[in-house]
Amino acid sequence: MDYTTILELAATISGTIGGWELIKYMLNIRTNKRKERAEADKAEAEADSVEFGVLKETVEFLQTQLKEKEERFCDQTDRLRKVQDDYFELMKKNAQTELDLQRFRCVRPKCAQREPQNGY
Repeated sequence: MDYTTILELAATISGTIGGWELIKYMLNIRTNKRKERAEADKAEAEADSVEFGVLKETVEFLQTQLKEKEERFCDQTDRLRKVQDDYFELMKKNAQTELDLQRFRCVRPKCAQREPQNGY
């Protein structure tokens, strides 16, 4: 056998093997793509489930924190309203006292009818 025949034989064998691999690849290209997508989706789902767990814990923590802050806000609002009610009640008493003083107080210094007498 001469070199050309050996080279042709080697090229034919490698072409046949490579050609067969090319045919297998072409026949299974969709299947391979589906497998790759499935593997990627699986990896993503695993990452999402871990991430989802972290997000769920974060949401629960924030909800409890918000609930505590709302309770404190309600308590502070109740205390503020109570203080405001007391303040308005004192303002009413002060206004009533001012009216009583205007009715009974003499505005002239050293007035004999002044109540109470203060010694002017």
